[in-house]
Amino acid sequence: MENIALLSDPVLPRFLFTLHDYASGMAMFRAAGQVGVPMSENGHPTIGFVSAPGAAGFMGEGWWQALITQMEESAGRSIPHILDFGENCGYAMMAVRGGQRLGVLGGDSAAAKAVRQLYADLGRHLFITRPPSFDLIPSLSVTTHLAAFFTRSYCERTVPDHNSPEDKPEEGFPQ
Repeated sequence: MENIALLSDPVLPRFLFTLHDYASGMAMFRAAGQVGVPMSENGHPTIGFVSAPGAAGFMGEGWWQALITQMEESAGRSIPHILDFGENCGYAMMAVRGGQRLGVLGGDSAAAKAVRQLYADLGRHLFITRPPSFDLIPSLSVTTHLAAFFTRSYCERTVPDHNSPEDKPEEGFPQ
């Protein structure tokens, strides 16, 4: 298998987001536009998506492809995307037929190694672990959190003490 620096250009875009649905993906593109994030740099996309952990098992490769196709049509551009298979080699093999180029396949079994080699032989790639991504929690203010992320002010301060009375979660937010 080819030795690729997994977190370098051009394998992964600069910003990688966990995609749960169409609405959150489009909100991410709107927020990126509002703060002036370019859609590409040096000919490579700056924004990409990774599915929720194990999404190939509970949503399926067909659902993922349909979601990405809809996102690409709306955005007017190709979007790098990674489908998480958990440790299920069967899901990864089914996704080969659907044209999936990037995925996450955990585990160190002989079958997992064989599937990773197949992807490599086809010019595709399977990550052993999930690459870092920003997971937008739908119940929070989408625009505020994405703007903070893109301007690099998100999570750069010290973590507050969430036990104080003024830091109680918003009403209706699960504790």
